[in-house]
Amino acid sequence: MSPLPQTILILGCGYVGSQFAKICQQHGIHIKATARSSAQISLLQSQGMDARSEQAMLDSDSWLDDCTAVLDSIPLSYDPQRQPSQSQSQFIPLLLDKLPTLSWLGYLSATSVYGDSAGTWINEDTPALPSSLRGKQRLLAEQAWLNSAAPAEIFRLSGIYGHERNILSKLFAGNCHTIHWQPEHFSNRMHVFDIVAALFAAMRQPQANRIINMVDDYPCSHQQYVCALAQHIGAPAPIILSPQEAETQLSPAFLDFFRDNKRISNQKLHQTLLAQLKYPSFHDAIDDVLAAYHLNLKT
Repeated sequence: MSPLPQTILILGCGYVGSQFAKICQQHGIHIKATARSSAQISLLQSQGMDARSEQAMLDSDSWLDDCTAVLDSIPLSYDPQRQPSQSQSQFIPLLLDKLPTLSWLGYLSATSVYGDSAGTWINEDTPALPSSLRGKQRLLAEQAWLNSAAPAEIFRLSGIYGHERNILSKLFAGNCHTIHWQPEHFSNRMHVFDIVAALFAAMRQPQANRIINMVDDYPCSHQQYVCALAQHIGAPAPIILSPQEAETQLSPAFLDFFRDNKRISNQKLHQTLLAQLKYPSFHDAIDDVLAAYHLNLKT
């Protein structure tokens, strides 16, 4: 097991990055972070992080000298006019030049790199054949890191939820939509608590070029997910659309996420990083998430 880094850089420090920062801070690790908006930078600074913009980071000659670990959670742009793979390829060498003692780098990718499998099981050895623009761009970003000089490993995230970010408010408002696919389309998700626990474990046991699927033990359809949540919390039943209705009423991003039908295995995650998840399925998390929701309403 590797010693903990004294300082870690979190690129694009948003929801997952901030949760990861908390567990690192609990272990005495100093956090440097980047964000694109001044509001987010101020928020990160209020949480005890040394935060600045990505450009300010690249312009500095010494700010990264003490960083030995990096988590890249920068969201990609999905503008068809942009070439994110090219910008990623240009960004990586500039960054690595400023990290002379790097021992671990984790890149947060997405399970969209797999594309559709017609509901059959997928693991890390399954060829990545993305069908969406999101998936294609994520795969190019993965390849840019794996082909770099960094000791990089890839974490393919599914749908992310947690105590602070979930669909409970939308369910209670009665405007949650889902799609009735025939045959049923499986989707995958994971609680942020288990995501950051796995990332922390990987940082303690680094393995360059490793790829890990970040999903829980229970793939199911989005329809099953939201309907079970609504029933459990006493919210209005979700609005169920046909695929044809969904094409005209839902955003392309939503459709891209749920159009693919795949069940993703987390066997490698269990074998290498986390033998047991705190929340093996959303059923195990409902009561905790609901309690946090009501607590937030009071504060």
